[in-house]
Amino acid sequence: MNTVAPREHSMTYVAPTTAKILVLVLPAQSETKTIPEIIRDLSGYKKIAIIVTDALGLFGWRQWEDEMPFLRSLHIRKSIVIRSIMPSITAVNFAAMVTGAEFSVHGVHEMDNTFACETVFDVLRKAGRISAGVGLEKYTGSNLMGRHADIWGNAGKGSDTDVEKKTIEIVDRSSPDFLITHLGKMDDIIHQYGPSSPSVVSMLKDTDSLLERLVKHLKRQNYGVIILSDHGQHDVPDAVDGDRKGAHGTDSVEDCLVPCTWI
Repeated sequence: MNTVAPREHSMTYVAPTTAKILVLVLPAQSETKTIPEIIRDLSGYKKIAIIVTDALGLFGWRQWEDEMPFLRSLHIRKSIVIRSIMPSITAVNFAAMVTGAEFSVHGVHEMDNTFACETVFDVLRKAGRISAGVGLEKYTGSNLMGRHADIWGNAGKGSDTDVEKKTIEIVDRSSPDFLITHLGKMDDIIHQYGPSSPSVVSMLKDTDSLLERLVKHLKRQNYGVIILSDHGQHDVPDAVDGDRKGAHGTDSVEDCLVPCTWI
């Protein structure tokens, strides 16, 4: 297990980093700080894909990274830590990824909200370029990202494998300049069992295989790829049968620190 503490950045740095790589103006009211390591390595890419593994925080990742050999191989080469903004929930942090702004500025608390400021989607549209958001129906990747992007990638009510298929379909058909894909079922499973439970391992292994397939396809289509999470989760030690054994939303290290890698 990797015990070296990688460098830490804010979730609000993701949007300006993406804009710099794609040679775009920053969204209005965006944070201006960027992640120089990612810009250095992905500079020159004309297309960027962000894959979000929902709820795979640094706390859970460090316990189970050996069960995800593909993702671990990427982190061995390139790894930083990103801090979720508050509250540490999905819609808030997805919004930060595409606006570069805190919750008080972007105003998105639920997936059905509308942005109160400019997004990467808006900046791309003004530049005559195309964006896509992909996720399951009634998950943030579809209902927030897809709804505001040029291409709404609703993968239906199935599994993250359906999200993978929808992402590949959109990439092969439309080749969007910016793509954000949400693997949302991870959050459901970690809520059910808790991030420290061995019961999450099967899902993590399946996700690792999915990531390997998806990243290889995106690379063949000339995408620079960033993989991160929106938030983590903490264990709920006093949970009883039927209760959620994993939770998030607080400012704890378990909820706020997430791993990020790129290729």
